[in-house]
Amino acid sequence: MKYLVKQMCLVLLLLGTLLMLWEIPHYQQNAMSHSELVPIIGNKLPSYEIQTFLRHIETRLPYYREEFEQAEKSTGVPWTLLASVAYQESKWNRHAVSPTGVRGLMMLTRSTASDLGIQNRLDPAKSISGGARYLSYLHKRVPSEIRMPDRMFVALAAYNVGFGHMKDARLLAEQLGKDSSKWEDLKEVLPLLSKKEYYQTLPHRYARGWEPVQYVKRIRAYRKILQQIIDREPKPSKVEV
Repeated sequence: MKYLVKQMCLVLLLLGTLLMLWEIPHYQQNAMSHSELVPIIGNKLPSYEIQTFLRHIETRLPYYREEFEQAEKSTGVPWTLLASVAYQESKWNRHAVSPTGVRGLMMLTRSTASDLGIQNRLDPAKSISGGARYLSYLHKRVPSEIRMPDRMFVALAAYNVGFGHMKDARLLAEQLGKDSSKWEDLKEVLPLLSKKEYYQTLPHRYARGWEPVQYVKRIRAYRKILQQIIDREPKPSKVEV
């Protein structure tokens, strides 16, 4: 009898464990999707980052969304892309300052801000407008043979690592027999800019080339999530006169 009771307890314990293992991923998926707003399958961000991003979309983005939308009107750069760049740069923290001295929502350098006529980089409206104008400027500088969407990926990478290093990456890609007009090839070449045997022959020398690769990857992931949420927003009803 004691043996039978012991066996039943073991079976119940096993069933309870299996049920817990079944429920945990479902609970996590529900938490990540934020009431099933965002399909997580195939996304390139860790689940905890997705949850934080979703929370910030609700708590931080509303303060700056109008400025991002206005920047799209003046530059033509989609506001969801600008917002994703800003999130990657500062997590939508208007007071963000890096150890290297870049600051503000769009993390502008002092020299870039000066070129754009911006004195206060911590002013959200000026930072967003300036970042949008700078990204638009970089996009226009990308050689015409690079087509969309690769053209924007190159511009985004230049926003992070500098246009000169992107020119080096294209030069190195050609030397290695790769297509210098394709982001898929350039993202394989960029990390080589940190290796002496490669960068010592290039005009702009050393660069942390792996950073723009991750930078573009994360911005694309943020924008995908943000766009899915925007697409699910209720459309304003038309008023008949």
